[in-house]
Amino acid sequence: MLEQLRFVRIPVSSLGEGTRRAVDIVGLQHCERLPEAERFRSDARYYSVELDGSGSTPRPVVGLSVRTVEQLDEIFLKLSERNWDVEVIPTDLCRSRRYYAGLACRDLSGNLIELVVRPEDRGERYFPSRDAGITGFSQVILGSRDPAADAAVWVDILGARITDRVGDAVYLGWDDQHHRVMLVPSKRDSFLVVGFEVESIDAVMQSKYFLSERQIAIVRGPGKEPASGEVFLTFAGPTPDSYFSYSTRSDPVPAGRRPRQFADSPASLCSWGSVSDLEELGGPLS
Repeated sequence: MLEQLRFVRIPVSSLGEGTRRAVDIVGLQHCERLPEAERFRSDARYYSVELDGSGSTPRPVVGLSVRTVEQLDEIFLKLSERNWDVEVIPTDLCRSRRYYAGLACRDLSGNLIELVVRPEDRGERYFPSRDAGITGFSQVILGSRDPAADAAVWVDILGARITDRVGDAVYLGWDDQHHRVMLVPSKRDSFLVVGFEVESIDAVMQSKYFLSERQIAIVRGPGKEPASGEVFLTFAGPTPDSYFSYSTRSDPVPAGRRPRQFADSPASLCSWGSVSDLEELGGPLS
């Protein structure tokens, strides 16, 4: 049922500093200025990142698309039965967010999800603000109080599939990539990693040097993820609990392969042995 990971909306205290990081550091294209928000492109989507300085967004929002309004109606009833908080998004708000219709959802862990129909793309090609090698918005990592319970709803109602597990963490996919969402145990209410696919390992390593020269905190990597085969680099985002990440394209998942269970250890999250500062992703316990 899920078709595409579409956007994230991140509440920030400073739009100016958030915009500088998104453009100058991450390499996104600034595409739209709103009275209290800024939007950025990473590919053909109208936008993939919105920074919200209005104070009306209590925690990060992840937007995903489904195909039809009829599917939204079906999802509304089923999610309500599974104790997700679900509301229909008013039409004028949908239009301002550049999709046709949508549901605002809160999962069992408090994560905010928008399920949308007919999100807008742009005809103009994506023009990066720096050559980070970004090819598209590819994945998110979300904190969860109970990844197994949260993942069950993604699978049973939204049509995702579990591709692999690391300890209690769960990888979820629905297309030809290893995963689009990862649910990890977290004590934080707003833990989020926003991931962008880049064209090569060279792009990952070049950004490592670029970030180091500008004293941007690298919190994980460069490393290689055993489950997906992605080479990754994760660094500080616009808030203390949000992060950006670059990664190469994942290895394909053979049809019919069962989900694998990896041990709950740092080596299961990075085969290169890189250090992680994030407790949720193999770092030291706080």
